[in-house]
Amino acid sequence: MKHPKFWSVALLLAALIALLVTSVASAASKGGPVVSLSIMQSDFASDEDVLVTVTIFNPTRHSVRILKWFTPANGVEEALFAVTRDGQKVGYIGPVYKRPPITGKDFITLKSGESLVQTVNLGDYYDLSVSGQYKIVYDVSSFNLYSEKGNAFKLKDNLRSEAVSAKVTGRKKPPPPPDPEPGESAFVSCTDAQQAILLDARTQASTYAANSEDYLLAGTTGLRYTTWFGVYDPGRYSTVTTNFTAISDAMDNAGVTFNCKCKQPYYAYVYPNDPYKIYLCKVFWQAPLAGTDSQAGTLIHEMSHFDVVAATDDYVYGQTGAMDLAITNPDEAVHNADSHEYFAENTPYLP
Repeated sequence: MKHPKFWSVALLLAALIALLVTSVASAASKGGPVVSLSIMQSDFASDEDVLVTVTIFNPTRHSVRILKWFTPANGVEEALFAVTRDGQKVGYIGPVYKRPPITGKDFITLKSGESLVQTVNLGDYYDLSVSGQYKIVYDVSSFNLYSEKGNAFKLKDNLRSEAVSAKVTGRKKPPPPPDPEPGESAFVSCTDAQQAILLDARTQASTYAANSEDYLLAGTTGLRYTTWFGVYDPGRYSTVTTNFTAISDAMDNAGVTFNCKCKQPYYAYVYPNDPYKIYLCKVFWQAPLAGTDSQAGTLIHEMSHFDVVAATDDYVYGQTGAMDLAITNPDEAVHNADSHEYFAENTPYLP
């Protein structure tokens, strides 16, 4: 017969496991907001905007907070939708940002019974150049979706809608503007002082990228690597090495266009499918040239986002989030833009 203490421990473990499973299963909606989509027509000609209306509703008896960039409250700033065409994934072509650490000011609040309703022109953010039957689902997830502290189990919360669909006739892509010559920098709406800052930042970013590439090509697996990318695995190490080889090459040899029009409280953003155009925002100009969350590091972060470079994503922001990601999900860490930036900046220094 098992000792009574054994059964007490077993019951406690079972209860904890049940609580964890419930949290995973219900993180998307229990006690939180719900989201729905509507679309006005089932067939769109090539000259018609594909307009999708998003409704985020708070059905609870209490107020709820949602990280604003995972809503269309201020326009689309993230890949808010999962879009497929005839079963094939459709690429997001909207902006991808580097942001400061999340604070309470980054959330919107919905009171009990309140809704956020916004209409989005899907063609501004997803590639609708090919005709077909498109299915659209609102699908966002984040550790910080509802709180800057995350949830108790350090799991991603999810907000997902039912699908809507429509037939869409492909529309023509506008011709891209000419790129600067290889290795050169071009500027849009940048003052002379801003241009000088950007040239210095690009030079420092090139130094960071070359140093990172040398470290990886040497096969080094010290604290610098494991802190930002997790326990050594040959496949992941190869991914990071390939990424930094591409980042270093682009920093040295790509024709980069810097655009200084952005007034948002972020560092910078890019459109991953549109190399090598980098849009600098308000926080960029307040950052130091080098060091943690620096101007040079920001350029590393943004360059890594381009599909033709490393196609990184923003799974987490900030050093604390990146270090946690390296421990909990190294497969995501090797594709996280801030992880690449902090590895390159190496501040404080790690061997």
